[in-house]
Amino acid sequence: MSFQIEKIVLYNKKGAIRVLPLKLNSVNIITGASKTGKSALIHITDYCLGRKKSRIPGVIQKNISWFGVQLIRKGERLFVARRNPDPGKLSSEDIYVEKGINIKVPEHNELVQNTNLEGLITILNDFAGITEYSFDTKPEHTREVGTANIAKALIYCFQEQSEVANQYLLFHRQGEQFIPQSIKDYMPFFLGAVNKDHLLLKEELTRLKQQLRKLEKQTAEKERLKGTAFERAHSLIAEAISVGLVHTSQQMPSSWTLVKEVLNSALNSRVELDVPETQYSQELNRLFDAKKELNSKHMSVNEELAALRALRSSCQGFSQEATEQRARLSSIGLLSMDENANHYICPLCASVMDNPTPDSKAILTNLKSISDQLSGVTTDLPHIEQMTAIAEAKLIEINSEIKNLNGQIQAVQQANQRIEAVRDYNAKRALIQGRISLYMETITEVEDEVVDKREIKDLKTRISYLEKTLDINELEDRLNSTLSFISQEITEMAKMLKLEYSNHPMRLDPKKLTVVADTENGPLPLEKMGSGENWVSLHLITHMALHRWFSKKNLPVPHFIFFDQPTQAYFPPEVTEETVKNTDKESVERMFHLIRDKVKDSEFQVIITDHADIQEKWYQEMITEKWWDGVKKLVPLEWIEQ
Repeated sequence: MSFQIEKIVLYNKKGAIRVLPLKLNSVNIITGASKTGKSALIHITDYCLGRKKSRIPGVIQKNISWFGVQLIRKGERLFVARRNPDPGKLSSEDIYVEKGINIKVPEHNELVQNTNLEGLITILNDFAGITEYSFDTKPEHTREVGTANIAKALIYCFQEQSEVANQYLLFHRQGEQFIPQSIKDYMPFFLGAVNKDHLLLKEELTRLKQQLRKLEKQTAEKERLKGTAFERAHSLIAEAISVGLVHTSQQMPSSWTLVKEVLNSALNSRVELDVPETQYSQELNRLFDAKKELNSKHMSVNEELAALRALRSSCQGFSQEATEQRARLSSIGLLSMDENANHYICPLCASVMDNPTPDSKAILTNLKSISDQLSGVTTDLPHIEQMTAIAEAKLIEINSEIKNLNGQIQAVQQANQRIEAVRDYNAKRALIQGRISLYMETITEVEDEVVDKREIKDLKTRISYLEKTLDINELEDRLNSTLSFISQEITEMAKMLKLEYSNHPMRLDPKKLTVVADTENGPLPLEKMGSGENWVSLHLITHMALHRWFSKKNLPVPHFIFFDQPTQAYFPPEVTEETVKNTDKESVERMFHLIRDKVKDSEFQVIITDHADIQEKWYQEMITEKWWDGVKKLVPLEWIEQ
C-alpha cells in the first residue's frame, strides 16, 4: 500500500504553524473564494514531495518560511518539511524528514536540515513502495535509460485548474518536454502490468546479459592479443633468442602459459655480459683520460693566445697614433723660445696676427709626455711578441700530442673491437627486455583457460527464454488487459454522469495518452468529444478509475488525487457566490455524488479545491475547510499583516 496525506503544514517566519488536516480514504473539499490559496495546495504538496522547482505563488512564498506534509501508510507516518526558497531562487536543499508511528508536527525551531533533495527522493520512493525498475530503450532509440521514481508516480496524483478541463492533455505535466514519453514508458509499471515476477526475470536477464558480454569480451580480447598465431609474442621471442636472452633451442610456444614462461625467462636473464678487462681496455681507458686532459690544456692555451694577440694589436695601434702626434708637435722649433718674444708676430711670414701663437712651453710639455708613453709601449711590444710566440709553440705541441694520442686510440680500438661489440650487444639486450616487459603488462589479465563453450551456450539459451518471456508483445497484452478493465469503469462512470458519447465504449489510449470513444464512425478522441463539461468529467472519471485500480492492486502510486476547480465547466472562477448557488446544480451534484461513491469502497483519498459549496448534508460532510468569509484563507490574515 502506498501513502496518503494526513496534514499539510505551513510555518511563518516567526515560528507560527498553520495545519490543514485531511481525511484518509475520503473526499476532502476545500471550498472558497478566489485568491484564498486553494490552487496553491497542489504546488505546496508537489514541492514537498520532491519537485525540483517551486511553483508556489509569490504572495504565499513571501509569508512562509517552511512548507510541510505529513504522510501516512498503514499507520506509519513520514513528516517532510522543506524550506521556502530564498528570494530569487526556485528551490531549496534544506529538507527535514521524520519517520515513525506516533509523530507530532515539529515546532519551527526543530526544523533542521537532515537530508537533501536526492535523499528525499530515495525516502519517498521507499515510502511509496516503488521498487527498482528501469525502462530499457530499444537500441535504435537515443534517450537514456531511466528508472521509476516518485516524480513519475505523482503524474497520476495532480490535476491543476489548467489541466482538469484540458481537451488536449489528460495527465499532469503532459505538456512538458519529454514527459509524454516518460508516461508511456512507465505506465505498464505503475499499472501493475510489470509484476514482481516480471521484475525478477528482468533483473536475471540483465545480469545474464552482462555475464555473457563479459565472457565474449574476454574471448575477443584474447583473440585480439593472440592474433592467429601469437605473432607479436613469437616475434619478441625470436628477438630474445637472437641476443641470447633465450636459448637457441627454444621452440615457439602454442599456449599463453608457455608464452608467459618463455618471456619471463627472457626478462630474468642477465641484461649485461661481462666486458673483458684486458690490457687493451685498460690502455684505452688511460688514453681516453690523457686525451681529455690534453683537450683541457688545448682550450686553456688557445684562450691565452687569443688574449695576447688582442693585446698586441691594441699596442701597435697606440704606437702608430702617438708617433704621428709627436711628429706634429716637433714643429715647435719654428717658435721663439724667448719669453719676451711677441707672440702676435707670425714666425713664418712675420705678419701681425689677431690671436697669439701657443706658448712653446706648453707644446714642449705635451711633446715630452707623448714621447714618454710611446717609449713605454715600444718597450712592452717585444715582450708581448715573445709571450705570443711561446703560446703558439705550446699550442702546436699540444696539437701534436693530441694527434699522437688519437693514433694510439685508433690502434687500440682496432686491436680490441670485441670490447665495443660487447657494449653494443648489451644495449640491444636491454632494449629487447624493455619491449618484452611492456608487452607482458598488456597480457597480464589474459589467461590460457579456454572459455567453456557450454557455459556460453547455456547463457544464450536462458537469455533467449527470458527474452521470449519478457517479450514486449506479452507486456503489451498484460497492459491492454489492465486497460480494458479500467476502460470499462470509465465507460460505466461516463454513463452515470450522462456524458455525450457515453452510449459508446470508452477507453484509455496509452499511446496517445487520451480518452477515446469508439463510435460507429471510428475512434473519437477527448479533444473532439463536445463541451467543457465532457472534458472535465472525463478527466475526473479517468483518474478515479486509475486510482481505484492502484488501490485495489496495492500499486506503488501515492493513493491520493488532487482536483483543482473541477466545476469550472459550469461556472468560471471569477463568478460571484450567488451565481455558484444558481448554477446547473443537478450536473454538479451528480459529479460529486460519483466521486464520493467511488471513494467509499476504495482506499484512496480525493482532495478537491473548488468554489462550489452545495448546501446539502452529504456535500457538507465532505468539506474540510471553508474560505468564504473573507477572513479564513490558506495563509492566516494575521501572518500577512505582520
